[in-house]
Amino acid sequence: MSYRGLHLPAAVLAFVLVLAVGLLGKHVYEQNQIIAPLEAELQQVVGVKKVAVQRSRGGWGSVLEIYLDLDAQVPLGAALGRVRQIAADFGENLVIHLRDSASPELLQLYEQVQLAAEEAVITGKFTLLAERVGQLAGSRGAGWELSVDRNFIYISLTDGEHMLRRVISRAPEGQELEFHVDGGAWG
Repeated sequence: MSYRGLHLPAAVLAFVLVLAVGLLGKHVYEQNQIIAPLEAELQQVVGVKKVAVQRSRGGWGSVLEIYLDLDAQVPLGAALGRVRQIAADFGENLVIHLRDSASPELLQLYEQVQLAAEEAVITGKFTLLAERVGQLAGSRGAGWELSVDRNFIYISLTDGEHMLRRVISRAPEGQELEFHVDGGAWG
């Protein structure tokens, strides 16, 4: 079967082969030039125990998803500050997933802490936030850590073997990295 001297089955086969080679080449390039170097650099950050990076496609574009398991002994703000610097150097749309082991009690405590944190974002009174978090955590016998930078509030709450870690953005919606917290084990 041909059309104006062009053999259609051969043309379709050539198109499919070129498309497949192009997609395979893009995948190999992305793995070797973006994902593997990003994982290697993030693994060197003090406090990062485990890291995994994967490309997620959906909507109008693609996003690099970074999954982190952080050392409980390293301050959350310090570790994530360095992670954010490295991620920004790669110039990609990023979502960072943190793993924690929050108990129901810590989740209830966090609801109260989050209210105080949101109030501090509005009022700018972060020293009062530290006092309030100390009071709330102390009343429940929980350990706590709080740090603040220009973009985020970093909160860690501990209760025995359980740990809750959260990041609250100080920027208007959609102007910073996204952080998600996933309980339990991953990949």
